[in-house]
Amino acid sequence: MSMDLEVKTFRHDPEYFEAGPHPIAKTVKTTSADVKAHAPVQLDEGGKIKPVTTGEEESVYGIVPEAAASGEEAVVYLTGEFFADTLALEESVTAAKLEAPLRKIGIFLKGVKADP
Repeated sequence: MSMDLEVKTFRHDPEYFEAGPHPIAKTVKTTSADVKAHAPVQLDEGGKIKPVTTGEEESVYGIVPEAAASGEEAVVYLTGEFFADTLALEESVTAAKLEAPLRKIGIFLKGVKADP
């Protein structure tokens, strides 16, 4: 049996979602649609959460840290500080459109790029 003595280089590039020391208030809500990890969510008529879509940015409720299927319970971050480029946004929704509505509810985004 021979040993592999070749020098190997290992690398780990962590992805950070949480961006600061702000305390994070959380709640648990049932989903009415599939939700991706790090997605901004809103409440539907029945009080369940669903992803924020174009034109509904002002109704943002919080950010989901983990993915959840429709009908499952999911943790929702109601406050905190997060990196804008890590958000899982629906088509045509941008971090720039969400920055002000999120700030109003106590969620702050770092690294927001202006819309083109």
